[in-house]
Amino acid sequence: MVQPASVIVVDDHALFRMGVLQTIALSTNLRVVAEGASKQDAIDLAERHRPAVAILDISMPGGGIEAAREIHARWPDVRIVMLTVSEDDSQVLEALEAGAAGYILKGVAAGELLDALTTVQRGNSYLAPTLGSRLFATMRAVPAENANSPPDLSSKERQVLLCVARGMGNQAIADLVGTSVRNVKFHVSKLLRKMNAKNRVELALVAQRMTGSL
Repeated sequence: MVQPASVIVVDDHALFRMGVLQTIALSTNLRVVAEGASKQDAIDLAERHRPAVAILDISMPGGGIEAAREIHARWPDVRIVMLTVSEDDSQVLEALEAGAAGYILKGVAAGELLDALTTVQRGNSYLAPTLGSRLFATMRAVPAENANSPPDLSSKERQVLLCVARGMGNQAIADLVGTSVRNVKFHVSKLLRKMNAKNRVELALVAQRMTGSL
């Protein structure tokens, strides 16, 4: 029997955190192993449990994005989901750049929350549907010359770029391409320079524009 994926939930609002715990308890694929209320709690729990998924409140004491950045740097296999009321463009991009694989707005229905967590746990990315228009706005803001034709890319770089365009995380890309997470990060860094993209989100948007040329 397949064991449910382990989850930690870190949010300083106790009542909201309880609601998240109760929702996850409805799933047979996910299991909460610990909960906390601050950045330090998030770091400590990630180190102790090495969960499959870490759900972090963006405005927790110490900062959720800061917690995400440190967890992603130290334990890149942990899939990070930001849970927040904020739809601020800069916070969404900053969270994704910090290593978050999911960005879910508080107030989401229980079923959608479970679907989002399952999507992230399986190696894909998830953004709240209402944020889609913001990503399209970001796409329109990318310099047009980036989308005309792809630069000289190796076969491996093209594979990684296509995966990034599909919103896949580093571990999922590594598994599909047949390489290590470290090598995936190396290829992404090279692609950012070659594609003149400021961050991974912009890289994905540029790649989506030129998918037909890859």
